Amino acid sequence: MTIAVGEVGKLFRYATGFDMSSSTVLTLNFTKPDKTTSTVTSPRVTAPAVPVTDPDLGGLNASEYMQFTLLASDFDQEGEWTVCGIYEDATPKKFIGLDAVFTVLDAC
Repeated sequence: MTIAVGEVGKLFRYATGFDMSSSTVLTLNFTKPDKTTSTVTSPRVTAPAVPVTDPDLGGLNASEYMQFTLLASDFDQEGEWTVCGIYEDATPKKFIGLDAVFTVLDAC
């Protein structure tokens, strides 16, 4: 996925590989190029119950990926970003996904 600083309306997806259909809290922790952090959580972050094919991530099973729609303030720095997803439910379970690295480009 190509993301530019300040983009709005694109879907950001993160693959976990584990079932999140019983989630109570979903969290995406981002580390920016300057090493500061930001967090996006549910209800903004969801684990859709439908499979999709993502151009960058390939086939994603239902409830095994997180997604949210970009706001202008989400990606405010160009460079290499890292994201890690956390799933929690009421049993209680807490699963932590693997870090994923991606690049945010400078806006026009």
